[in-house]
Parts: sequence; C-alpha cells; structure tokens
Amino acid sequence: MKRIAYSGIEGCFAHIAARKLFPDEMYVAFGSFRQAYDAVAGGGYDMAVLPIENSYAGKVTEVAKMLEEGKLKVIDTYSLPVTQNLLGIRGSRLGDIKTVISHPKALEQCDNYIKDRGYEVIRSTNTAVAAKEIINRRNMSVAAIASLETAAMYGLKVLEEGINETDDNITTFAVVALDV
Repeated sequence: MKRIAYSGIEGCFAHIAARKLFPDEMYVAFGSFRQAYDAVAGGGYDMAVLPIENSYAGKVTEVAKMLEEGKLKVIDTYSLPVTQNLLGIRGSRLGDIKTVISHPKALEQCDNYIKDRGYEVIRSTNTAVAAKEIINRRNMSVAAIASLETAAMYGLKVLEEGINETDDNITTFAVVALDV
C-alpha cells in the first residue's frame, strides 16, 4: 500500500483529490504544504498531492516555489472541480451568520458573496480545519466555507451551496514524487 501525503486534514480538497486519484492507498495528513513535500523528499512517503493552481484564485505560490527549487518531480496532475459552500453548526440559520472562516484561496473564490453580505473573515489553514473550528466554537453566527464532503464528514449543516464566484472553479493538484 502506498503512503500518500497531503496538506490539511481529512475532508480538505487535497484529501478529496488524493482519494479520487488513489482510492485504495493510505492517506497521511500534514500540517503544511512544506511538511507534506518534505515527507516525500525524505523518502518516508511515496507521493504527495499538492494544489498548484485554482482557475479563479490563481497559482499556489508556495507550492510552485517548492517544485521549482526542490528535488521532487511532478509525475501527474489532477483537476478537481471545486464547489464552495457555506456550512454552519446544527441549529444555525443563514440569517444568523456574521463571520466566515476558511482557507485564503477559498475566501478569494467567494469574495463577492462575502462582501455582499458584509461577513467578517477569519483565515484558516484549510477548508476542513475551518469546518472543525466552527464545531469547536459552537457559535451560531460563525460559518465555514468548504466542500459538501466536509459537511457530511463533520455533521455540519449546509446553509448555502455553490457560493464561489464562478461555476467553472477548478483546482489542479500535482502528484509529486522523488525522481527515480
């Protein structure tokens, strides 16, 4: 069984992409793009699945720099259609929301939606971490922006679906491995 590294936690878009690419392998979460990259570069993991670009929000600069300067090679890419959704804790209502939490790229993908509603923004390390954060806060006025898979995984209420700026929202992930 191959060990696939990704940045985030279960339910984030990188985890979703890894599951689609490698349905029968082992997925190992890391706290950052760098940690996932280094886990493979150090030889302890077979591959990493890292986001390289979003069709709306652009290049993931941190990952691009690692790929330019490091020893891992891109062996495959995968384009994942991304739909951002507004998620709340059980009992919350759309009209209650005053603050949204998510990864900066997800927030950027939903910028007009957020501005039109006057939501306060809190940045998180990724979308699934944001989902877990709203669970921990137990505050009906705070929502996360994440996937429907994340909502199902963590028992969150979908307050509004498809809130990203464009219906054609795609994140491309690179599968990276040591050059053998």
